[in-house]
Amino acid sequence: MKALAAQVWASHRSRWYHQAIGRETLHQKALLQNLIRKGCQTAFGRDHKLSEVHTYEEFRQAIPIYTYEVFWEKYLSRAWTGEPHVSWPGVPEYFAKTSGTTAGAKYLPLTTESIRGHIRGARDTLLLYIARTRKADFVNGRWLFLSGSPALERNPAGIRHGRLSGIVHHWVPSYLTRNRLPSWRINCIEDWQTKVEQVIAEAAQSDLRLLSGIPPWIEQMLLAVEKRFGKAATDLWRHLQLYIHGGVDFRLYEDRLKRLLPGVDFVETFPASEGFFAFQDTDSREDGLRLLTDNGIFYEFTPLEQADKPDAPRLPLWEVEMGRPYALLITTNAGLWAYAIGDVVRFTCLKPYRLQVVGRVKNHLSAFGEHVIEAEIEAALQAALRATGAQVREYTVGPYLGPDHPRHEWLIEVEKEPDSWTHFQTVLDETLQNLNPYYADLRRGRILAPPQIYRLPVGAGYAYLEAQGRLGGQNKFPHLRSDRVLIEALLHQAERVGG
Repeated sequence: MKALAAQVWASHRSRWYHQAIGRETLHQKALLQNLIRKGCQTAFGRDHKLSEVHTYEEFRQAIPIYTYEVFWEKYLSRAWTGEPHVSWPGVPEYFAKTSGTTAGAKYLPLTTESIRGHIRGARDTLLLYIARTRKADFVNGRWLFLSGSPALERNPAGIRHGRLSGIVHHWVPSYLTRNRLPSWRINCIEDWQTKVEQVIAEAAQSDLRLLSGIPPWIEQMLLAVEKRFGKAATDLWRHLQLYIHGGVDFRLYEDRLKRLLPGVDFVETFPASEGFFAFQDTDSREDGLRLLTDNGIFYEFTPLEQADKPDAPRLPLWEVEMGRPYALLITTNAGLWAYAIGDVVRFTCLKPYRLQVVGRVKNHLSAFGEHVIEAEIEAALQAALRATGAQVREYTVGPYLGPDHPRHEWLIEVEKEPDSWTHFQTVLDETLQNLNPYYADLRRGRILAPPQIYRLPVGAGYAYLEAQGRLGGQNKFPHLRSDRVLIEALLHQAERVGG
């Protein structure tokens, strides 16, 4: 009966999504007007004269791009103390604490409206999967979410705060809570390794059918299952049907996870503490993720190469181009306005709007003006792996800024050596030149030397995260930075290889 009910709901949502194609611009324009009406009632609205804003052009002129640091200083810090009507009517229901992978911890507001957007995005991900595949058996079994602790704290103003995954835990519909794993007690364990061991022990005897979590931590858990029980996860959980993932570029982990989860369907999502933005609505993740245009979030896009300029150009959804990398800005029903979330996206389709997440603004590499994004780095790495038969666990890339032979330095955890490190280096370099004209010009002009490669011990990257208190949950290992902080932290463990 559960599966049948899910199919009925899935059919309904599928019809709605197909009817919505071509109406995304209308959704966004109507949403912006609603956000402006609500914003007029706030201190932010008075500061920016939102009562005089009636069009998108007026909106763009009235409100500058806000980074977290500036928005916190001017507005969020006041909402944190309990002051009402700062950037959204009332007081935030929660503050979500981000992982702080590329910066210090941040606290982002959540309202009742915005939390419902997170729930709606997750629900529609599952319903559209059922409508597309006609598979609904997973609703009759257990669901395992490998995420942060649901335990919340209260700040001095009495506002609850914690990880987004922990906050959303409290909003899961009651009819699904009987299916959910891990239990409250185990989910609240702070030590990540201990938590994973307890999660496995608890889930081992369950009819597990759905799995969700960030790819590197799910991979670690599946390897731990094999080590503990001497069998693959799909032999332990014979009805495991679906893996929901997001948060990182999946290409590095895809082949390994498909070997660990043969026959399991994979669906990608694009959630963040600021909102649930998109999900996979086709059989291929290469098609991109369907952007949610009526989920309380108004989107703007800044060309990546100009994202660091104070007067960077901003485009609404109806002016974007396919294939161009953009820094994503959002205005939301949680009270964020023209807010730079730090993600870089690239559109793969404009009807409907589908996009790929191709990196982080702070994680794009431009120490020499090369404007290399994570998707290009990942593509170059995959080409080198295919050409040489190598296998890589994790990696990071950063600049060498010395006066002699400025270059990129790659620190790579190698599970299987390439046939030739020299060939690996050549393919890496040539592929990146083919993908990025700025990098190619720097290489041809001999401003940049060929990349230098260092072999890292397997596990070094996660050990670094653990030492920083960032192991597991929503944390990720940074794959590229324009500074040398991560490179310098790991270089003493590395061995130079290649030319």
